[in-house]
Amino acid sequence: MPAAASGRGGARPARSATRFPSDGAAAARCVRSYRTPAACGRDGVHCATMTSFAFGPQRSIDGPRAALVAGVIGIALAAVPAGCGDGGGGGAGGPPAGPYDDLSLTRDLQIDGFDGTAHVARDRFGVAHVYAESIRDLYFATGYVMAHDRLPQMDILRRFGAGTVAELFGIDDDALESDFEMRMHRFRPLSEMAWAELQASTDPRDRDIVEALTAFADGVNAYNADVLAGVWQLDDRILAVFDPERFAPWSPVDSLVLGKFQAFALSYTADFVLDATDVYQTARDVFDGADPATAPDLAARAGFAADLLRFIPIDRVSTIDGFPNVDRDTGSRSNSIGASRRGSAAGRLLRRALAATADLPAPRRATRPRVPRALLRAASRTHRPAKHFGPNGLPDGLLVPHSGSNNWVVGPDHAAGSALLAGDPHLSLPNPSVFYPIHMVIPGVLDVEGGTFPGIPGVLHGTNGKVAWASTVVFHDVNDVYLEQIEPCDDGPGDCVRFNGDQVPIETWTETFRIGSLGTIFDTVTVDYERVPHHGPILPTIGDRTVIPRDTDQALSVRYTGHDVTFEIRFLWDLNRADTVADAFSALTEFRYGGQNWVFIDADGNIGWSTHADVPLRDPNAYTWNADDAPDGLAPFFVLPGDGAAEWQGMMDPRYLPHAYNPPAGYLVTANSDPVGATFDGDPFNQPIVDGRPLYLSAFYAPGLRTGRIDRLLRQRIDAGTAMTAEDMAAIQTDSDSTLGARFQPLLATAAAAVDGGDAGVTAWLATLPADRVSRLRDAAARLEAWTLRTVPAVTGTPPQADIDDSVATTIFNVWGHFFVGAALGDEVARLDWDIYKINENLTIRVALALLEEPDTFRSGLAAETGQPVLCDDLDTPEVESCTLIALQSLDRALEWLRGTDAFDGAPMDSWRWGALHTLTLEPLFPNNELNIPPPNDPDPALRRGYPRAGDNFVINRADCTWTDLDFRQDGAGPAQRMIADATGGSIRIRLAVPGGTIYDPTSPHFRDLMDTYYIPNAYFSVPFATDEIVQEGEQRWVIRGR
Repeated sequence: MPAAASGRGGARPARSATRFPSDGAAAARCVRSYRTPAACGRDGVHCATMTSFAFGPQRSIDGPRAALVAGVIGIALAAVPAGCGDGGGGGAGGPPAGPYDDLSLTRDLQIDGFDGTAHVARDRFGVAHVYAESIRDLYFATGYVMAHDRLPQMDILRRFGAGTVAELFGIDDDALESDFEMRMHRFRPLSEMAWAELQASTDPRDRDIVEALTAFADGVNAYNADVLAGVWQLDDRILAVFDPERFAPWSPVDSLVLGKFQAFALSYTADFVLDATDVYQTARDVFDGADPATAPDLAARAGFAADLLRFIPIDRVSTIDGFPNVDRDTGSRSNSIGASRRGSAAGRLLRRALAATADLPAPRRATRPRVPRALLRAASRTHRPAKHFGPNGLPDGLLVPHSGSNNWVVGPDHAAGSALLAGDPHLSLPNPSVFYPIHMVIPGVLDVEGGTFPGIPGVLHGTNGKVAWASTVVFHDVNDVYLEQIEPCDDGPGDCVRFNGDQVPIETWTETFRIGSLGTIFDTVTVDYERVPHHGPILPTIGDRTVIPRDTDQALSVRYTGHDVTFEIRFLWDLNRADTVADAFSALTEFRYGGQNWVFIDADGNIGWSTHADVPLRDPNAYTWNADDAPDGLAPFFVLPGDGAAEWQGMMDPRYLPHAYNPPAGYLVTANSDPVGATFDGDPFNQPIVDGRPLYLSAFYAPGLRTGRIDRLLRQRIDAGTAMTAEDMAAIQTDSDSTLGARFQPLLATAAAAVDGGDAGVTAWLATLPADRVSRLRDAAARLEAWTLRTVPAVTGTPPQADIDDSVATTIFNVWGHFFVGAALGDEVARLDWDIYKINENLTIRVALALLEEPDTFRSGLAAETGQPVLCDDLDTPEVESCTLIALQSLDRALEWLRGTDAFDGAPMDSWRWGALHTLTLEPLFPNNELNIPPPNDPDPALRRGYPRAGDNFVINRADCTWTDLDFRQDGAGPAQRMIADATGGSIRIRLAVPGGTIYDPTSPHFRDLMDTYYIPNAYFSVPFATDEIVQEGEQRWVIRGR
């Protein structure tokens, strides 16, 4: 690999600017016109229409699948400046004056068809600061600059949203099957409808949005035209996987598709509904339905279905205590801090509504439909490729929330009179980063900086100096799956579904898929889809690279808030221009689709939080399930009957959607856990009754470990009476102490005490072990008991013994966890024809911990022989094992594995350092080790296997390794951007850490500088905001203007 491609950020000088050609003809070639998609075909203009990349011949097509599992969202193959330099452009006269003129001018870009001017400063962190005096000029330049840094990333993202990935990777089954699902969602047609409505609107905001999106698209296309004209030269490694000649012109619809796609990736859970139904239904059959006379071991486990789907989180800390505005209407709403209070009248109405529920007829006890397992598994396969291929890159099976995020805000009572915000969304960690930092300025109109998803012109997490904002996923339940009964239509051709006693014809539509490889389209596939008008698409059956026509009288349909026309761009537009937290709340009115915990601070010291979105209200019948009293009742997290018994009846009133503004506690914390504590007792439906139904948001959240840890660290500082600082926020955000270790540590110590006697089963088992293995058990148990819960890598330099001890304990604990989950639960799950390691650890870890910590909470009960949960007994042995024995046997297996050739190959225990197993490598979508960060031949030998990482599962500074296998590398997800916002001084400033660099060009100094200098060391850079700050930190400037 060329030396320039492998050097670490800061290790080599920045690439020198190339000189502009001296002859007029060559100079003219540096100025090229562009056309928007609307101009294609007019005036003899030829526009590219082929929507595929070209691979170089050396590129293997088999590789993308592995990289895609790690997360597609991060592909970005950006352009390298070359060809026309130092004032290039060759137009008459110099560039107009601008705010960054004290920086060296490295590009004077003159573009036909653009009649404005924009000034761009690139600071030493690689962040572009784009300045213009009109909407069109700013968004045109933003499109140009973003395309320069991330164009192919933008292209691949729009392809995922639109379902055209197979045009690139058609030889890969997962690519085509992912497209099959995404076309079912119809995000591009929905975005086209939204765009048409925006274009037709006379609202001034909508007209500005149309102008901005059009200009952004023009800027993207202008950049690609300049690449084709030779103004910019792409690195050969980029050209191997991206062909600008095949780039279809960007359109405003593409940006809207990206908004829909990102919301989908963080809110769609129909796949979980299918798997939860399968597991629960089968467990009820196998265990609850077992005959005690013929299958006593199975019958003894009756209740396992509810035990496995454990709603109760591990750490029970909520953002607020219960739903807002229930006992008293304060006038606040999830999209308003309370400007339109109704006072006592609203309170009286609420009290009457609550009192009236006593007179309402009880919902009929509708029985959950029996769903054929073949139907469930066929429908579940529809989602499998997207799970691997999509932005989360998640493991198979029962996918409760796996990706996560943290954010919290602290008010002036605890922060020396100002307000503070911390946010770190946890998404995939590819190279380049998911988030793209940008600063956009129109004097007196807009001044906003922070991170966005490439292709979306606006700031998703950041500040405008007056307000700062960040979000985490809240996991509102916003989709339902229905079992449809299908029969021939009586009054015409085709099939109908039975609904409310009548027949409703099924609608159909057709999609054509272009399949390509190495830049060549070699095949097409045409697929017919079906849709139930009042629900949504029927989940197709995928097989043999096509969709198999339905041939049964039952099918599964899905209703989802994302299948409506929505306007996320309006929300982003208003948010970026908010002056106060109250304005930010109002902006949320347009945020209907998805589900996020938005936190805000403003320069006046106000703090706020809202989960505003459309959350369906179902028929009261849909909430009749109870694990004890009505195990066959209906619930939105299981498949519902499609006959009309469990329909949507509007959306939850914003009055009840969780939110808070300047709460008495003086701070607010979210981290994907239950925001109001509705699941803390295990029953998500025993909440306040409004209009005859319980207030219900969801049943499955993160296990609460990050929320609880953040809350305790904040309380420690608050209780100490010291004012919180930005440095305190950063210290909490990068905390890597093991939250699981804190809960398991005392339980393991109790189990280890049995080595010295007191448990007959343990004593008998120890008698079968060689003395050296028993000695190792004692040594390991002592190390775990002494562990301070720090998760230190301890593989570089000469770490102190304390670091080594904690590092070894971290290793032992996490390998033990893998074996304990499998030993305790694997036998029962196998009886369901499932693999315990295919069930997300969010669920299995809850159950595994409860076996040791809360044994009396299991419906399957305790074994008479051991007095401990019967689930710990191994169904495959004649003995009755206790949880204590299983824990120690799992520790022994962990130690034997660590001694083996797959791990440390007989090395002494002191060498079992966590950093040798737990590493992170940022990988590009297209497998190319030269573009890994760090690459296998990194100049630093300690990094050639990846960055050694602190952290384990569910730590604040997320670095999950999972317990689902024995590969303890970080699972490819983590903080996709760390941000601290500080309102000290009356104007908000932010600090960032971004994994990778801003420019995906291995010859650029900004290819990986942010990773090495800030992200890995848990450091931050202060993003310049004021003009003098930008100039002080600046490296270079461009001018973008018309010719």
